[in-house]
Amino acid sequence: MKKRYTFSTGEHIEADLEDLRNLLRENQQYYDNYVDVFSSLEDDDYVARGNGFCDRKYSDDFIEGQLEKYAQRVKEIQKWIIEWE
Repeated sequence: MKKRYTFSTGEHIEADLEDLRNLLRENQQYYDNYVDVFSSLEDDDYVARGNGFCDRKYSDDFIEGQLEKYAQRVKEIQKWIIEWE
């Protein structure tokens, strides 16, 4: 049975334990991608990847915001998984 969850951003999802595990993996991968980009991005670099980063220059502020967003989402999803177990 799926339960309704609300992220701190106000976004709602309905998920069961398997959905949460998949969502955790996905959000952790997004976080890891932004960490990788942020640590290797030079001022004039452009990012071209097959995971959502395509031919755009991202500012440090944008990447830092994404890091915060996905770190928070990972924490929230982990908490929800613990509640299921």
